[in-house]
Amino acid sequence: MGGVKSQPLSTAGQTKPSANDRFQLLERMGDGAFSVVYKAYDRHLQRHVAIKVARKFQMKSSQVMYHPFTCTRASIYKEVSIMRTLRHSNVVSLLDFRESNDYFYLIMDLVPGGELFNRIVELTYFSEPLARHVILQVAEAIRYLHNERGVVHRDIKPENILFDPIPYIPDPTFVSSASNRGKKDEGVFIEGLGGGGIGRVRLADFGLSKVVWNEPTLTPCGTVGYTAPEIVNDQKYSTGVDMWALGCVLYTLLCGFPPFYDEDVQILTQKVACGYYTFLSPWWDDISDSAKDLISHLLTVNPHDRYSIDEFLAHPWCRIRLTPAPQAPCSPPAEVNEVDTGRTVVAKTPITPVLTLKEAFDVSYAVRRVEHDEVSRR
Repeated sequence: MGGVKSQPLSTAGQTKPSANDRFQLLERMGDGAFSVVYKAYDRHLQRHVAIKVARKFQMKSSQVMYHPFTCTRASIYKEVSIMRTLRHSNVVSLLDFRESNDYFYLIMDLVPGGELFNRIVELTYFSEPLARHVILQVAEAIRYLHNERGVVHRDIKPENILFDPIPYIPDPTFVSSASNRGKKDEGVFIEGLGGGGIGRVRLADFGLSKVVWNEPTLTPCGTVGYTAPEIVNDQKYSTGVDMWALGCVLYTLLCGFPPFYDEDVQILTQKVACGYYTFLSPWWDDISDSAKDLISHLLTVNPHDRYSIDEFLAHPWCRIRLTPAPQAPCSPPAEVNEVDTGRTVVAKTPITPVLTLKEAFDVSYAVRRVEHDEVSRR
């Protein structure tokens, strides 16, 4: 991709960077803090892919004054080196890596359903079978990372969980009522296939990941609402931080809002540090005690008392299997629309209505990423 033109990425109205003859950039799919993701067509592989484009100017521009933890060459190479070792059905694969004078390009699997976050907004919250379908796949990805690759992800949240869409089959027995708090019909759930338009789930975005095996680290990172207490308290941590985040995601799936939230980031940080959360009524009244027990074993402040990934998967709630439903005739696949996450959340939740649900999740600047090699040696 050496022929890429130098063009800004930060403004939506500006021209996207050109690619060489192998790739045709089709549409802008999403924006990260220091990168843009495009849907593209790979003429060599003859299929659609996702390309994460990070511009090198951010390593030397005046923006560094305001965003000191920008995309650096070392961080991109670290992300690429980790992703090149990963091969799992529930992890987004890196297909290729290129760079030009101005850009880094990470060519990855295209996961057409998009972010799980958007489906939470659309459906309000998930039933226990659908939440189990999703979280077990995320857990299998984590088990692979922890047990086979010695990798801690460090930024597990609904925005970093993607899914392949499946046909949506309306549930003829569904009735919306005040008792289900505005729940949208997630359709028929089929064991082993999925529901709510969600099929296979894949973990993405390894920009904050680190190879640790059993060695603890000190690097602050992640998103505060999903960040473990040992990170907030500046203590050494290891793979247990992903288990804490897994508990936060499961909590969010089952009720539609995260366990830790406050408009004041300092108060939010204090809540995380103390592990202060509740199963609020009426949102949790109909959720099983087994699900609550599992979450309680994940959202445990002391990492030594927190479930490991193997303990999580052995919990009775994770081992429940429904009797497979009869295969209903498949209607044409429902279009999995990108949700306008700039809208305020219309479902009544404990989160202040003027805030978007994404704002409740995305407070990552409060716990910023830093390179800490010197600190960790102390």
